[in-house]
Amino acid sequence: MFYIADLHLHSHYSRATSKDLNLETLYQWARIKGIHVVGTGDFTHPLWFKELKEKLEPDGTGLFRLKNPPKESVPGFKCKDIDVRFCLTSEISSIYKHGDKVRKNHNCVYAPDFETVARINAKLAQIGNLEADGRPILGLPARDLLEIVLETSEHAHLIPAHIWTPWFSMFGSKSGYDSVKECFRDLAGHIFALETGLSSDPEMNWRLSMLDQYTLVSNSDAHSPQKLGREANLFDTERSYYALFDALKSKPADRQAGKGFLGTYEFFPEEGKYHMDGHRKCAVCFEPEESIRHKNICPKCGQPLTIGVLHRVTELSDRKQPQRPEGAANFDYIIPLPEILSEIKNVSPSSKAVQQAFQQTISSFGNEFTLLKQTPIEDIEKKAGIIVAEAIKRMRTQQVSPQGGYDGEYGIIKIFKEGELAQLKGQMNFFGMDAGPTTTRGKNKETASSKERTPADAATENRHSALNEAQQAACETTGAVLVTAGPGTGKTKTLISWIAHCIRQRNAKPQEVLAVTFTNKAADELKERLAAVLEDGSEGITSGTFHSICFAILQERYIQLDKVYDEKSREIILGILYPGKEAKEIKKLAAGLEHYFENNKTASENEVAGIAAAYRNFALQNGGIDLADIIGTVVRLWNDEPKWMQACRERYRYIAVDELQDINPLQYEFLKLLAPDCLADGNGKNVFAIGDPDQSIYGFRGSDVQLFFRFSEDFGAKEIVLQHNYRSAAVIVAAASAVISNNTQRRPTKLVAMRE
Repeated sequence: MFYIADLHLHSHYSRATSKDLNLETLYQWARIKGIHVVGTGDFTHPLWFKELKEKLEPDGTGLFRLKNPPKESVPGFKCKDIDVRFCLTSEISSIYKHGDKVRKNHNCVYAPDFETVARINAKLAQIGNLEADGRPILGLPARDLLEIVLETSEHAHLIPAHIWTPWFSMFGSKSGYDSVKECFRDLAGHIFALETGLSSDPEMNWRLSMLDQYTLVSNSDAHSPQKLGREANLFDTERSYYALFDALKSKPADRQAGKGFLGTYEFFPEEGKYHMDGHRKCAVCFEPEESIRHKNICPKCGQPLTIGVLHRVTELSDRKQPQRPEGAANFDYIIPLPEILSEIKNVSPSSKAVQQAFQQTISSFGNEFTLLKQTPIEDIEKKAGIIVAEAIKRMRTQQVSPQGGYDGEYGIIKIFKEGELAQLKGQMNFFGMDAGPTTTRGKNKETASSKERTPADAATENRHSALNEAQQAACETTGAVLVTAGPGTGKTKTLISWIAHCIRQRNAKPQEVLAVTFTNKAADELKERLAAVLEDGSEGITSGTFHSICFAILQERYIQLDKVYDEKSREIILGILYPGKEAKEIKKLAAGLEHYFENNKTASENEVAGIAAAYRNFALQNGGIDLADIIGTVVRLWNDEPKWMQACRERYRYIAVDELQDINPLQYEFLKLLAPDCLADGNGKNVFAIGDPDQSIYGFRGSDVQLFFRFSEDFGAKEIVLQHNYRSAAVIVAAASAVISNNTQRRPTKLVAMRE
């Protein structure tokens, strides 16, 4: 029986993963992708393991079925009927000292039944905290982890994960080994398969004769259900846990052609985010030879380069050219369908246009893998048009132009050459829709949209969308502008209109625009409304909360940063660092640490300073940072590293801040550092801040309304007041104004009701 398996992914209990990673959604997306066997991920996490036992039932083969599978697919998709099975899997991070260096290895563990998982979890729980993360971090050597797995069951297995990734892998340049034997020592003989990871393919691994004896597998390591199957394994066996692993354990030279383990679907390795050497902060990307000439040092800043997979393979290889081992399985390259459609339509893979096309394509062909690898090209052309057919043909024949990823930055695989899509545009028949122009798409979309509107539609739009005089003035002001906007005066509408004005009238590039708000809900609403106003022209705008934006900035500097520690995590970590302290004392210490971080204290004489330093060091060593320390860390690093700060300043030239009355001193300092050069002539930053000081009543996280009133002086901002209330009747506005007038801190303003 032929089937496809993706055996390495995560649940929503892992850090930096989608909240949608549950069994039902995994089941649905497996059908969309065309995957028959899916790993559960994270069986070491107590709550996820409980959910697995409640929702899965054994099928008698070592695999599991979902007791109550969703009756329908994800909305918008019509898929082939695939009977999806689950395999019990988990990834474990081992961080430990061996020899003369700290090792950081990730390994995937597999089990055929809940009893085996329970025994593994019981042993691991004695070593570390399994509740802290779906992918637990244990001070346990990879060799000792393998020993625990082998002792629990003869059918439990371990496969080293993404073996070449620089930071966390068996062969990683930062913390790995030079051989399987060195890593697993006396138990190395129990390793039968290796996961190559996104940044390498089997051919690269065939340059090392020491790897000839191993089966090379590939999995998605998905952190969201949409990423399932970006790499996968192909089998022709009985669909069972035991037959699957028997196929993986068989020696390549002993395999029967066309049976057992058939091979893998692979990323083009250049697309992996660690394929090349480089330094993302300085936009430096090197081939191994160039890195060696620079002694593995970034020529721009003098810091060490992140040595990538290609370099590391070259370093350990004993063959100049790949030499395929006898009986080695085949492999084929794939490009995820949303990426193909993204290139065709010249918009982001996450855009509405691509998602709509993706849904329609899947509904026409049944699932993604069927389209990418099995459907005849002429059939694709009939249903999806000549360009989609040509793109998939080129993918299958490897006629692509890769640009290698490096230092945490994904690479780019281009299918079409410059200008080709424009030439083919007249032949397109993509489900009856234009794929979109390759340039100035915002203008063309606006024109097409206006043709579809009736006069009545236009009249309605003008009545509800036209800006009043004050709103229009706010949008047209260059440099810095502070807008005081009372309830119902069109605050969010004015902010969005300012951003649209900058892009349409001032030629701002979307990637130069930063929109900041204070809650995730408000940030989501902002994104939706920007997308509605600008359509695909909103792609590239950075929007989010102060915390999410600062976290993204920090990830550029600390490539391995992927975890945010909350109050509970803080107490757990402090308990590890200070095992002699009682729980009550740890809780008090955690609260004091939060206050220390949010006030960005750095004085060495502060009694918390030493504890804060130890905590920060532990967090960064494990790829994490405290939620309360995110903004302060950016502020400190910017003050210490002016070049890095300047790079961020140059990136964001148009900054919009919502709900300014809720800003606290640390956020305000971040804003001042990011936008110090607001010029009325438009040559410097353009900063738009809007809010209502009358609504600053909570003091949330240290917010200070006085900063609202300081903004004009600090940023040289023009002040504009929105007075027209469109929400409430005149009697309500009058009553509210009478109450608010008693606020001694406010500046006198008068609301004018636009409703009777």
